[in-house]
Amino acid sequence: MQSTDVELERLRVRREARRAELAAHSGVNQREGRALCLSGGGYRAALFHLGGLLRLHEAGLLAGLSLVSSVSGGSIVSAWLACRYLDTRRDRDESFAAWSDRIDFRAEVVEPFRAVAARDIRTLPVLATLPFNWLKPSWRIGLLERGYIRAFGERHLDELPECPSFVFCATDLSFGVNWEFSRRRVGDYLAGYLRDGARRVRLSCAVAASSCFPPVFGPVRFEAAPGDYQRGDYRGDDGDALRARIELSDGGVYDNLATEPSLRRYREVLVSDAGGPFVFESKRWWLSRLMRYTQVIGNQAEALRKRLFFGQAESGSFSGVYWSLTGYRDEGADGYSPALVREVLGRLRTDLDRFLDVEFEVLVNHGYFAAHDALWRQNGWVSETSPAVWPYPDRADENRVRRWLRRSHARVLHRRWWGAS
Repeated sequence: MQSTDVELERLRVRREARRAELAAHSGVNQREGRALCLSGGGYRAALFHLGGLLRLHEAGLLAGLSLVSSVSGGSIVSAWLACRYLDTRRDRDESFAAWSDRIDFRAEVVEPFRAVAARDIRTLPVLATLPFNWLKPSWRIGLLERGYIRAFGERHLDELPECPSFVFCATDLSFGVNWEFSRRRVGDYLAGYLRDGARRVRLSCAVAASSCFPPVFGPVRFEAAPGDYQRGDYRGDDGDALRARIELSDGGVYDNLATEPSLRRYREVLVSDAGGPFVFESKRWWLSRLMRYTQVIGNQAEALRKRLFFGQAESGSFSGVYWSLTGYRDEGADGYSPALVREVLGRLRTDLDRFLDVEFEVLVNHGYFAAHDALWRQNGWVSETSPAVWPYPDRADENRVRRWLRRSHARVLHRRWWGAS
């Protein structure tokens, strides 16, 4: 993209918002279906989203999903959900909706994920490739993908269910736009979409590309010939050279809320945001200042995404529900207090190192009640017949949670390194 395209993208966003507003006022709205967007944030995000999924299932909303869009940590739990459906359905004809209505979600989906989050898929790839990672980043990515193969198997994207559509988002560093992996298509609107892409790409590859957060993991080099792409909007003379060297990074670089595939198409859009708060602080060392620049840019990009989501929801173009890891909640709401969320849960690390049982259960609890609170505010989304109860009541005492998680923000010298649980 040229620098002038930034302004064009802003105009496009404004145009889409205006179009949605006009459609709402005219009574013409062709949207249908329910989309769920799962943000990035490593294992922390995956566990927070897992609690939200549990509450959606209890409320009868999971069965009606048409789309699950995800980035980074959200893609881990999204892929897990798809795999659990494929592995535990009665037969190939059982729909996702019928499966969701039938199963014990906690037993079939939540508890088995404990073993996934207890596996460190970060440290070995980082240490094994430390001397040469920036020269050959594909080696570290290969080790990361191998970790995902252990969780999701050798499945390819064309094995995913047709409904809901599971979309795993990455960032196309060559063209600077959102790249999609799904059963329906692989690619983006500028580079184009790969012919027979879903059959060629493994689910583990899609999740690795979606979650290769920089600078720990370098970009994924996507190997395809320029002629393999179709319907790409980019017509420049250098198009073939760019398509021959597509590099993909963490989906959160472009859109950490994973809303890009959903805002223009669906009647109901639910967003689960596990991003941490933007910390107000002063940076003095030159390297920390450099990192601060990227933090500010990322924070503003995410703020624009939220503005777009809430603006379209308020205009009536779709019905939107949003919940977040550190968002505002009433002091009297069920779940953990705002003080505990702000001081402890919001500081939890976002890496792919192993999470202890207590961290697993506290985050599932928090995601569950964050989703419940947001749904409760929307009249009609949850009913009295589906009351909220603690998924893990033994982790409800806040004083004990503070003690258990007092070092959970640390990326080194944490008790998980010595096998504590």
